[in-house]
Amino acid sequence: MRYEQSGYPPIDLASPALQALAAQAQAEIAALAYPARAWVERRAPADEDWRDVAIVGGGQSALGLAFGLKRAGVADTLCLSAADRHEAGPWQTYARMETLRTPKDLVGLEFGLPALGFRRWYEAQFGAAAWDALGRIARVHWAAYLDWYAAATGARIRYRTNVAAIRPVAGGFALALDGPDGPRTLNARRVVLATGFEGSGGWDVPSHIKNSLPTRAFAHSNGPIAADQVAGKRVAVLGHGASAFDNAAWALANGAARVDLCFRRAKLPEINPHRWAEQAGFLDHFFDLPDALRWQLGVAFRRMDQPPTANGVAAATSYANFAAHPGRDWLAVAVDGDAVRIDTPKGPLVADFLICATGLATDLARRPELDHVREHIALWSDRYTPPPELAHAGLGASPYLGPDFEFRERLPGAAPYLKHLFCFSYAAMASHGGQCTSISGHKFALPRLVRGVARSLFLEQADTLVASLEAFDEREILLPS
Repeated sequence: MRYEQSGYPPIDLASPALQALAAQAQAEIAALAYPARAWVERRAPADEDWRDVAIVGGGQSALGLAFGLKRAGVADTLCLSAADRHEAGPWQTYARMETLRTPKDLVGLEFGLPALGFRRWYEAQFGAAAWDALGRIARVHWAAYLDWYAAATGARIRYRTNVAAIRPVAGGFALALDGPDGPRTLNARRVVLATGFEGSGGWDVPSHIKNSLPTRAFAHSNGPIAADQVAGKRVAVLGHGASAFDNAAWALANGAARVDLCFRRAKLPEINPHRWAEQAGFLDHFFDLPDALRWQLGVAFRRMDQPPTANGVAAATSYANFAAHPGRDWLAVAVDGDAVRIDTPKGPLVADFLICATGLATDLARRPELDHVREHIALWSDRYTPPPELAHAGLGASPYLGPDFEFRERLPGAAPYLKHLFCFSYAAMASHGGQCTSISGHKFALPRLVRGVARSLFLEQADTLVASLEAFDEREILLPS
């Protein structure tokens, strides 16, 4: 498949250069594979559909975890992606930015093997000079890289398969799947939720908007929007972050008559606290901080907020029919003939279509796959009460995870199986830091998760270690009889 994006060179995954790089990566994997012997015992009947690890998701975190587990000797894994192959993650669907927001020298998915990293992948096609000249990674190039990475690492992925329910059973979990072949059940000893931003709850449109307008009149910035919904229309965007400006620029590029971008703040934030957090100490050891400090840092990140990208602002403001309106929150909206009237503190606006770049809600009740276990999951609100000036509903609704991203019980002893269910979605941020599951955090977060999953499987078979050792009979020398 060719990956194409206007203004950037297309990528052909079947090119000789990428095939050669995949072969080099596989040679590096083999050279560093010791100890390669499989060690996880099968503990289910051979005729049952069991996996050692089921990974819910098919995006970058799921792919990195699958490879990391394989290197750790846990090869019986399966990724379950609700999306099709070329739609896993946001890159080919709702992501509307030109480039990634993360610095180009990010690492983590390659687990120390240079041939698996994005830099070598990019240089294989365009050369070292092109890499040196590169500012930010094109969105479509990152999507193509992930597709190549999945093939190069031999990831096992079942696409177009939704996990409808996760139910605890003896020995692990039963996953109710809806896929191309209809409903079926898959059993797994361990389950990892690698479900991205949506995994914390869902994208959030303010209730006073979604309850006042027909669905044809608005969309969330991270949802599907067709070009004909904005072409020739007056578009209003609510929000000040990167997604708001990316959607504004996208709407204008697709023929919007005008775009008005409104936000509550008096001015745009200019300092990105996530750049401060890109340090090994923070990324590797956030979990080791006391609860009160983790909470205080979480609140500080949200109050400082993250600015839009310079590229996104430049793209939107390059259009004469774009206007930004600070201090102009949407107090109320209503249908006004064929248009929408928006009441703001600085007077009304009229638009034909609204885009809400209003982030997401942290609410595990929105995740139906957790219906059978949710009541037992400990939240931060169950474990920590902040001082009133640091109250934050989103942090309180986040799961209170263990050191390896495992869920913890709300009541001790009520649901011991939760230690075998791992949360590697945005919901983990309160426990493990705001960047733990993003690209810039993979270098530290993925090895922690891999060790945790592998450790739990190893300890579960501790009762067989002595017998296994005593039964070991591979002779290294043959003595004369």
